[in-house]
Amino acid sequence: MRSKCGNVLPLVLGLLLVLSILMTAMLRMPGTLRRTVLLVANETQEMYFAESAVLAKLEGFPEGYFKELPTVESRILGPWTEWRVRDKYQFLLGSEYGRFSTSEWARCAVVLEQNLHERILQSAGLKNLSGNRRFFKLDSSDGLSAERTMAINVSAGDLTLDLGDFSVRSFMAKVEGDVKIRGNVHFDTLRIYATGSVSVQGNVTADFAEFFGLAGVAVSGNVLIAGTLLSKQNIEISGRAQVNFPSIALAVGFRENRLSLLEKSAFEGLAIAPSGTVERDSSSKILDSTQALLPFCMDTRNVVFSRRRL
Repeated sequence: MRSKCGNVLPLVLGLLLVLSILMTAMLRMPGTLRRTVLLVANETQEMYFAESAVLAKLEGFPEGYFKELPTVESRILGPWTEWRVRDKYQFLLGSEYGRFSTSEWARCAVVLEQNLHERILQSAGLKNLSGNRRFFKLDSSDGLSAERTMAINVSAGDLTLDLGDFSVRSFMAKVEGDVKIRGNVHFDTLRIYATGSVSVQGNVTADFAEFFGLAGVAVSGNVLIAGTLLSKQNIEISGRAQVNFPSIALAVGFRENRLSLLEKSAFEGLAIAPSGTVERDSSSKILDSTQALLPFCMDTRNVVFSRRRL
């Protein structure tokens, strides 16, 4: 026992000596370097508190239970949930993944469709229009503005957005007809529900998109999006279009339907046609991220599958 204590004592003294040298060195650091070290330490502590707040929420602790932890804000992103802390850290959540039968995927598709439909029609400031509508800009006489969240309900008509050099915070539309979106436009959030088909082409980008086209969904050209593509007919991604992670493309119907990836297109996520076929040519790319994607369809515990600093 004495021998072990005798061996430990020099080690402890050595560690104290090293720490003393380090502390002395830090005190002698130039002011700029000291401020940088302090900044890194504060950012590390902030991230630690953010992750701790998310873990507490996952475990079911009520908001404010741990007073030192920040508030976690949440919103629904299609089949996933986004949590944000101090608007600096983003966490994406889903449910644990499982393989499903065709009937179970059909049930999931119905849930997705209904949620999208309700989210649009229950939006604050929803504007009801009728007949065919075509917009070349969003500050028109219809009162639509690129600076705020826009939601429209178009009855008995088609909708075309042909926008050039625009940036739109949020645009949502429920349309009793076809929807065409093209031009050079960036959407933070883009939600489209159409009883006809949905077509997106050109230099259109969307940080998060939800598309439901009863008669089909087509994405082509230099389109760059992430989110959900849903149809009870066919879905086609072509012409160098890129659908980034996390995304779900679900072509589900009662007859043979098709999900196609063609012409140097790329898809990252889960692409499935439960009652039909998934086809792609040799030039297209698909990254099947099903294990990391964690789709929403099961009633199981939430899991964080993506984390980033905004």
